[in-house]
Amino acid sequence: MSETRYLYCWFDTEYTTLELDRAKLLQVALIVTDDTLRPIQTETSSIDTKLLRKDGLSMCVAPPPREEMSDHVRDYYQPLLDECDRSGKPVEEVDGQLAAFMESFPETEREDVRERPIMAGNSIYADAFLARKYLPRFASQLNYRMFDVSTLKLEWLFHYRKDRFRKLNQAENIQKYYRGEDPIAGAKHDAYYDIQASMAELAYYRSLTRVES
Repeated sequence: MSETRYLYCWFDTEYTTLELDRAKLLQVALIVTDDTLRPIQTETSSIDTKLLRKDGLSMCVAPPPREEMSDHVRDYYQPLLDECDRSGKPVEEVDGQLAAFMESFPETEREDVRERPIMAGNSIYADAFLARKYLPRFASQLNYRMFDVSTLKLEWLFHYRKDRFRKLNQAENIQKYYRGEDPIAGAKHDAYYDIQASMAELAYYRSLTRVES
């Protein structure tokens, strides 16, 4: 019997407002890694190849009317909103593409939900909330647990009183710890950049195995 493989499902969303009960999706991104944080390459004929990167996939969602978005999103997310207008897909199709990507990993079929891929990222509760609301097929394939890198960040800042991992417009620093093949491109408010940064941040904390309290 083969040993159980534990996977991280690195996931991030961009959405229309911080009021999650009213929020709608604008963009999603996904990379699946093993427990060493190396992306696992997969092939599936049912995924639109234009959505795929070397390590994962990213796609925009067809946006709601601008008046349903917060002022902050309208003011600061214009490049993303323009891309959503050009290439955004219906949310049901986005759910189907994410589910098809995950179906290439047999762990999603585990009867024991504790052995399915674990959703991971920063402040992942918001992304998990929106996934359960708008992406039910995808959400049903995952572990009921989540891995939130923000928890380690807070421990690092508050308890150990150490400097935070620099990732805002810090592509070179992220690349140093990122274990995938994709270059670090994009910036804040890009879901794929954000999951690459989260993966690098966890690798950074792991690299500091001897820390004085």
